[in-house]
Amino acid sequence: MLLLKERTLTACRLNGREAVVCAFSGGPDSTALLLELNRLREEGSLGPLYAAHFEHGIRGPEARADLDFCRSLCLRLRLPLFSESADVPAFAQREGLSLETAARQLRYAFLRRLKEALGADVIALGHHRDDQAESVLLHLVRGSGMAGLTGMSHRSGDLVRPLLDAGRSDILAYLAQRRQPYRQDSTNFSLDHSRNRLRQEGMAVLSAINPQAAVHIARCADKLRAEDRFLDDLTREALAQARGSRRALAALPPVLKNRAALALLKQVTQDFTEADVDRLAELFSLPSGRVVPLRGNLTARADGDRVCIGPAEEEAPFSRALTIGEPAITPWGVYRTEWVKTARIPCPAHEGYLDGDQAVGQLTLRQARAGDRFTPLGMAGSKLLSDYYTDRKMTRSARRTPVVADEAGPVFIPGGTVADRVKIQDETKRILHIIFEKGAENHEELGH
Repeated sequence: MLLLKERTLTACRLNGREAVVCAFSGGPDSTALLLELNRLREEGSLGPLYAAHFEHGIRGPEARADLDFCRSLCLRLRLPLFSESADVPAFAQREGLSLETAARQLRYAFLRRLKEALGADVIALGHHRDDQAESVLLHLVRGSGMAGLTGMSHRSGDLVRPLLDAGRSDILAYLAQRRQPYRQDSTNFSLDHSRNRLRQEGMAVLSAINPQAAVHIARCADKLRAEDRFLDDLTREALAQARGSRRALAALPPVLKNRAALALLKQVTQDFTEADVDRLAELFSLPSGRVVPLRGNLTARADGDRVCIGPAEEEAPFSRALTIGEPAITPWGVYRTEWVKTARIPCPAHEGYLDGDQAVGQLTLRQARAGDRFTPLGMAGSKLLSDYYTDRKMTRSARRTPVVADEAGPVFIPGGTVADRVKIQDETKRILHIIFEKGAENHEELGH
């Protein structure tokens, strides 16, 4: 009886040369996996094989007996065994994690460190078909979307799961045929963990209804995985065609619109919620200037016909190049610029005229920066922009409104003044007229 077939190796993308780190707890699944991988190694169908045992600091003497078992079997198989221990409960408490999550994080960190140190290609895990069915059901009851219902793949990056087509009964029969003992983790029988409870109670009920329940659930996950990949391809095509246009994204069918929002979020962060995805998808259709909060101190902003995702505004000041003659939409209002022959001075505080030849380099719209200095029109000495705001008793919103700046500093402060160094003089040849219209939400038609 063999557990690893040619089609399984193909699904895991193992071609016979890879060096493999096998996660080896001593339980039935990892024991069967190690034996089968070692068979492939001896047959020349696999590269170097290493066993990796991680002790979680939870079960005391029982865990030490597990390690002794693993050492004994690896010695018999003439395989190198690498082990590491950690205080998972202490780590979980310190990081505010569940024991399951903390154990998984530390275990995978150990496996990847070992893989890098050994120059191995992949990490082999002992997940099997019944684990797959349990994972799908857990995601289902937690309200997961299609991605969660696809379950685990034979290969995910550097992780391979060669036993994913085998059931728990197949594994136990394989070990019995070889008279190979294995260890049992007593915590697997505790009903305090949701997976254990599902395994011992939920799956028992489903198997009583249909003995092939786990097989059918795993097969359903395979079908959903294929459909999920197809929808991912459609989403990538839609994003490429949209070229960042909010209007194009808003016109997508709902299933693709949400997937597009998910893809955009993943470009920035892996720490998000379903509500974040929904908010971002809704932002595709909202007026320009609207901002929605996201998890992890991030925000998404509708900027004309674009979507900008990044740190909250206090941590990521607004900044963009200013193109003369094109309206520039910001979350605070619209800037219009034009070259004129005559300056109509005096002018309202939301307008300004400046000598275009006195500006230094590229003009930009940006929020005030710490240390910004300028000389207000008509004054002799420079002062901090922050002090100017204070003297003028400008509101917090006005202080956050972008100023026009060149490479030497601010040249136009909406609601305030222009810098004296760019003032209009008799010899001025090029006059730039700047108008700031407060409230971008009323100017969505100007998006580009």
